[in-house]
Amino acid sequence: MASAPSTPSRNAEYDHPARRKPSRTGPSTSPPHLSWRMPAALPLLTASATLVKTPKRGVVQNEPEERRGPNPPPRSRVPRRGNKMYTAVLRRAWPVVAAASLLPLYPTPADAQEAQGRRIEEVIVTAERREASIQDTSISITAFTAEFLDDFGIRNQEDLQNYVPATTIQPYDATVRGVGRNFRALGGDPGVSTYMNGIYSEDLLTATAATFFDVERIEVLRGPQGTLYGRNAVGGAINILYKEPTYTREGMVKAIVGNFGAEEYYMAFSGPLVEDKLAGRVTYAHRERDGVVDNIGLGDDIDGLGTDNLALQLKWNITDNLEMNIRQNWMDIDRSFGGANDAGLVILNESAQPTRVTGLSGVPGDGLVPGWRFVDTGNTDPTNQFDNDFYIAGADERLFTDPVTGAQRLAQRIRPGIDYGDFDGFQNAAVSLDGWDVTNPETAARYNACVFPGDIDGDDVCAATNGLNNEEFEQMGTQFNLSWDVSDRLTLKYLFGFNTLSYERITDDDNTGSLIHDRQFYVNHEADYRSHELQAFFDVGENWTFTSGIFFYNAEIDQRGDYFSSVGEAKYREAYVDNTGLAGAIFPGPMVHLFSAKRTCTQSDDPAASCERNYAVEFTNEELEAAGLGRNDNLIISQWLGDDGTDRNLDVRNGPRTEATDLLYTTETKRDAFAAYTQSVWDINEKFSLTLGLRYAEDKVVAEENLFRYSELLGEPGDVLDALLGPGSLVTYNIANGGLVDSNGDGYYEPTPLAVNGGIPVALSVYRPFERTDKEWDWRINLDHDITDNVMLYYSATKGHRSGGYNLVFFSATPTYEPEELVSYELGYKTDWMDGTLQVNGSFYYYDYESIHTVVQEVTSLGGTSNSVLEAPGAEVMGAEAEFTWLATDSLTLGGNFSYTPSEYTKSLLAADLAGEERPNSLFPDQVDLVQDIKGNQLIQVPEWKGTFWGSYRFNMPGGSTLDALASWAYTDKVYYSPFESDAESASSYDRTDLRATWTSADSRIVVSAFVNNVFNDIGKLQVLREGESEFFRRSAGTTVPRHYGLELSYTMGTY
Repeated sequence: MASAPSTPSRNAEYDHPARRKPSRTGPSTSPPHLSWRMPAALPLLTASATLVKTPKRGVVQNEPEERRGPNPPPRSRVPRRGNKMYTAVLRRAWPVVAAASLLPLYPTPADAQEAQGRRIEEVIVTAERREASIQDTSISITAFTAEFLDDFGIRNQEDLQNYVPATTIQPYDATVRGVGRNFRALGGDPGVSTYMNGIYSEDLLTATAATFFDVERIEVLRGPQGTLYGRNAVGGAINILYKEPTYTREGMVKAIVGNFGAEEYYMAFSGPLVEDKLAGRVTYAHRERDGVVDNIGLGDDIDGLGTDNLALQLKWNITDNLEMNIRQNWMDIDRSFGGANDAGLVILNESAQPTRVTGLSGVPGDGLVPGWRFVDTGNTDPTNQFDNDFYIAGADERLFTDPVTGAQRLAQRIRPGIDYGDFDGFQNAAVSLDGWDVTNPETAARYNACVFPGDIDGDDVCAATNGLNNEEFEQMGTQFNLSWDVSDRLTLKYLFGFNTLSYERITDDDNTGSLIHDRQFYVNHEADYRSHELQAFFDVGENWTFTSGIFFYNAEIDQRGDYFSSVGEAKYREAYVDNTGLAGAIFPGPMVHLFSAKRTCTQSDDPAASCERNYAVEFTNEELEAAGLGRNDNLIISQWLGDDGTDRNLDVRNGPRTEATDLLYTTETKRDAFAAYTQSVWDINEKFSLTLGLRYAEDKVVAEENLFRYSELLGEPGDVLDALLGPGSLVTYNIANGGLVDSNGDGYYEPTPLAVNGGIPVALSVYRPFERTDKEWDWRINLDHDITDNVMLYYSATKGHRSGGYNLVFFSATPTYEPEELVSYELGYKTDWMDGTLQVNGSFYYYDYESIHTVVQEVTSLGGTSNSVLEAPGAEVMGAEAEFTWLATDSLTLGGNFSYTPSEYTKSLLAADLAGEERPNSLFPDQVDLVQDIKGNQLIQVPEWKGTFWGSYRFNMPGGSTLDALASWAYTDKVYYSPFESDAESASSYDRTDLRATWTSADSRIVVSAFVNNVFNDIGKLQVLREGESEFFRRSAGTTVPRHYGLELSYTMGTY
């Protein structure tokens, strides 16, 4: 939205001549009547500083005003014939290429003469906490103005990431050049920091969920920002800067309608409350859209939108040199949930097959429980039916290769109630879609049509749920800024941030709509964040500046999760009746609950050593084993008496009352952080500038985790039963308790819903407390070299870190991990060519990456595996990236970017691949045989190639209006989601083509746009998740949005 000239921004405090180098681009000299606006192309300012001096929308043409915007992405590198990117370019980029081929790519003399009225104008950013031209900022940075976001229709992270090299942005996290957070476990931190008006936010979702309406600028900084943006900016930083109140009245309204029932409404009004002293701004945005993924189960389609956001701002010029700005926002989200980290709903395959395991063999119980057993095809005598190698004709079977001998052996699936299974009683809902142990062929065919082993077309994408998938998010945030110009050489600034949020969602955990077996996951997340920062900007002389500050941060996070059955599955709702009397004899008394173990610690006069904080950290499994102790971690066990929904101790606090809960957890984290930093810039002479920065950071974390769960496993499968009743007692136990019945009296037993495969059903309560403090130094050294007025090179070395933490919820054998560290070496360039009409920026970099936080399955010294976050000892990331903008003619603008990011784990880390269906743990229980070394593999979530190309052309219409046509094409290479570099846990490359046409009235007040996003309806796979054997090696993913088209209408009131 445009604003008429107003009182100068307080940010002008940084704009003293002594603080800024002369702009290489120089001021625009074109007369106002030749300075027109290219909506779709020119506002893009990526790592280049690309913009044109043009009237804004809503400002009549006799009121020209300079515009600052983001710079556009750089030139896309043309790949060699035969590689995947080249093929994708030819297949999908033809609309862009065809449109451009109809236009003159090189200016004629007349064009060149007219083009003298257009220059790429400098963009002012605050990447180094001071205002400076992006071309004078020695950081790889992509910046986007409000106009660019509006003209390109960028309203979410999926749109934004296409225009940033080497960057992927998910709903909850971002990854830049291979550095980010590759897991969502609590107790850790993001690897790319997010800022709102310069104030740190721990949640990317908070900053981006409400769309980018009324945003003045978005800055994406790539590479470690170790000094000025120190907190967890090891990968980079995203700073979202909102429009400020103005001292002239202005307003704007916008509406968007589209397919999938999309409706979006926006409004913003700004103006003075006290003339020249106090100004206010109010902004409101509403977005809604039906689900874009067809739900073949119960309920509405999934992955919809439902967002409301209200923001109020005040700007107060207290005195001539003291200004206050405050922004308060309230956001509410209520939508059908479409998947996120570890919560994919679209099935890619199951058990390495392009179908669901639906048990259509006709053999009772076939496929109902996970796991395999080796069989002997000669052992078919019914009297041997309880033998583990008993062969059943017609049952699902498969050949497996022994990893030690290399021999192939035949296996069939574990039978309910007969064969021991290394799982906790969970049964396959896909085998019971139509009834207990029944899925008919018609239902199976419908579900199998929603399995996508290859490419996905947007018209086909579907999933199955029980209709409960929903996400609700309430957030309130404050950003406060008080700035004081103490003198011409010293400015002080105080920043305060407060953010409180409540997040909850329900996700279908079994990916079916079964009314027999069902498992839902409910999570409740509440957090409060507070930060205080005092900054000082000091000019020692004409060529020497300091930026210094101190930072205080506090975060309190509570998260609770509940796995329950929405159909009240009797196995978990009711008490297990043990006719043998073993359960009651071994575990007498009432059933434990979520906090039983914690209360034993806190209420005991003589608590066990394991109740002490960091007991699980300070004493390793090996030490405890050598001392003759077990790692009990405050474990309490009772018999299973069921959850009928009446015991609030088995429900999540502030959550819904559920029944048939099989797992419940709660975690608490309290973090206090302090940092002090300084950065100095010395202009050695007209050619060279030296930057030195240093930051000290200290983080203290206090955390705890509590767990309640149903289990049939105490030790290895069969340990307890075989010790009490003798070998092979599982069958005896199930017959005694009704888990196996001879319904026909023929001596052949079939399973019932009471069948168990692990042992005696019990309830567990576990508690562990933690505390840690990390102290780290970060630094930055940078040398700028102005080779000419239009070419700058910079050479930098920067060290950044991410704090250590805990892998909460999973009760890992290794529950803690140390800080992550990265040293970056970068050679960058900022250039302007062709009399200011071509801008090309880029960089080459090398990362020395250590202690990379990586979630894996580790093999413990006491046997078994544990989900842990371990430090991968070392990795290398190197790359090249470039961005360009070219004002090719007076009507045509071209832009693009590309990045090449090869990466590799360079040091050994051993981890077990339990999700590898070729070696299931049930057949090969020695987890050591499943261990792989990730050394030499590609890093997680790093597309090796990524690029975007776009073009915009303006047609001058009768009466002074204009029509702008925009085409863009973006490509993202294959991405791995596990350190094993496994195709089974990868998302294949995909591309997206967008088309847009925008008509602007002669006075720029009315703008009408028509758009088609994802023209070819290709679906990209996001956050691919591969489950282990207990979930039948199911692989699922979140997906990008199918083809989306619609109309936009906006009206700018201008000054009134």
